[in-house]
Amino acid sequence: MESTDFVGANTRVRVYESSLLRNDQYERMLQASNFEEAVNLLKDTPYRNDVEELKETKNYDTLLMNELQSVYTDLFKITPNHDLIELFSLRYSYHNLKVLLKEKVTGENFESLLINIGKEPISVLRQAIETKRSNDLDEDYLISIKEATDDYEEYRNSQSIDIILDRRYFTHLRHIAEKINDAKILDIVTFYIDMNNLSTLTRAIRQKRTRNFLTTILSSSGTIPKDQLVQIGSDDLVNAGKKLAESKYKTIILASINGQTNELSPEKIDLETDNAFIDLIKAAKLEVFGPLPIIAYLYAKENEVKNLRLILVGKENNLPISAIRERMRINYVS
Repeated sequence: MESTDFVGANTRVRVYESSLLRNDQYERMLQASNFEEAVNLLKDTPYRNDVEELKETKNYDTLLMNELQSVYTDLFKITPNHDLIELFSLRYSYHNLKVLLKEKVTGENFESLLINIGKEPISVLRQAIETKRSNDLDEDYLISIKEATDDYEEYRNSQSIDIILDRRYFTHLRHIAEKINDAKILDIVTFYIDMNNLSTLTRAIRQKRTRNFLTTILSSSGTIPKDQLVQIGSDDLVNAGKKLAESKYKTIILASINGQTNELSPEKIDLETDNAFIDLIKAAKLEVFGPLPIIAYLYAKENEVKNLRLILVGKENNLPISAIRERMRINYVS
């Protein structure tokens, strides 16, 4: 993969970036007195064609997922290396694997839960689950399907499908990053895996989960040794915060500690992770060559959808502006 391969796609992405929502647009929506007024402010954005329907149905989840689907479809078409886009779309593929496997083991229809985003068509995933083989899928998909299926057939626990596929997702993600063979991309992916491990760890501590549970659910594909994380899992959230603050992620950990309880907060880790990630990829705005501008745009678009959903949910439920604002992610554009 040559850095010059992305010049055309990066040029298109620069145009797309100009349509991302700005901070002042978010602020006006936050200050809107009700849901309808907030939605009306979208008339001056790329979402303008859906405003009237949105006011009538309040079905913003469908609107936002359709927007993401359109973005991914376009980027798969214009990007010379589909593995790059699959770094982001893979989580939707694994969501679909969970849904399809649960359809198979329960005999129920979960069609409405499927998300039509991903490198591989849902029909191909479904066929692979039925036959446990495929000429179209990468080996990682087949390993994931086999591991989840074999575990269910032995223990008949459908919850294990989620646990196994969540862990396999991160293994698969790292394999894609290694295949792309770009040091910056690999750094971004391992950072993402580490942060998810830390979020999972803190939630497990809060729920008083066992060491066996942590061993099963934590990924070995990050940079923090898994056995170290499992050991920390025996502590409470105060001591876990102190120990993790000695890691290379000290800044994020300290910002994720509750000032009143001194406990490490998984919700704050999620927020600080997203904000740190945005800071990490902002440098991509200055690059002309290479894959980073596409990665940066995709992450910014995902954050835009998160922020819009937060605002619309907040306005629909009359939440205080402060409660909405504290959950919003840093914006990629000013």
